Amino acid sequence: KRVATIYLRSPAYNVTRFIIAIVYAFIQGCIFLNHAYRPSSTDRWTENEATGLFGTLFLAQIIIGVSSISMVVPVMKQIRDVFYKHRASGMLAHGSLQMACLLAEIPYIIIVSLLYCGVFFATTGMFQFESRFAALFGFFALNIAIYSYWGQAFICLVSDLPTAGALQGALIGMNVFFSGYIVRPQFYFGFMKVGWYFAPGHFAYEGLVSNLFSGNSNRITATDRSAFYYFLDCDGTEDECAGTFPQYIDFFFGGFYRTDHTGMDIGVLLAYLVAGRILMWLALKYFNYVNT
Repeated sequence: KRVATIYLRSPAYNVTRFIIAIVYAFIQGCIFLNHAYRPSSTDRWTENEATGLFGTLFLAQIIIGVSSISMVVPVMKQIRDVFYKHRASGMLAHGSLQMACLLAEIPYIIIVSLLYCGVFFATTGMFQFESRFAALFGFFALNIAIYSYWGQAFICLVSDLPTAGALQGALIGMNVFFSGYIVRPQFYFGFMKVGWYFAPGHFAYEGLVSNLFSGNSNRITATDRSAFYYFLDCDGTEDECAGTFPQYIDFFFGGFYRTDHTGMDIGVLLAYLVAGRILMWLALKYFNYVNT
């Protein structure tokens, strides 16, 4: 209850996250307003627009994730330092604090996810695929949870904000490079595959993209003589060379991002969340960075 009160009395933490979610969702969604609310039977996307939509979702995961982890660390440091004093006087156990921080964060993860996904769906006109809203919300919430909870663990693991910032940077960098957008999965080789297999951003992004556009009937017009053009086996005799979003996902990600991986994606993300909580529990139990 006390941790929840600290969250409520930290508007720089919670309100700022809400504002960032709304603003970024609106800005990113407005890029595709020209497609919003058109009948799917008449709407046409270009390859560049479809790639841009994938990139927008990738940036959304990174930007909202970075804002979550960067804002949770200073608040958690204050809570951690107070905990050390309470533990020294026998008033609070590390397990209780770990559980309190877990529960206090959940409402904010849900609200931020709903705000971003709702605004993004509205500005892109994706309400015609309302059955896919759960996929966008679910994987977006898991992504935010990983950033938030690992941020809590980092500041409990080390003594100061700069060192925690270095750990944050490592997590962010791994997700940026190995999510599968900047470098697509089919182009990883050798040791690079290790990073791709271990980056939580890979599983969040795969689950989001593959499930969000599953069954999407909007057509993507292939650029003449492009790789996608030949992927569709077009030869110039057809009136229009176009494919669907699932086909473009299969092409763009080299067949590596599929809906039948959804169970694995969710399982890996949940495993990362559990690992983050265990790491925080151990750090609170064995470390003390404040003189009491």
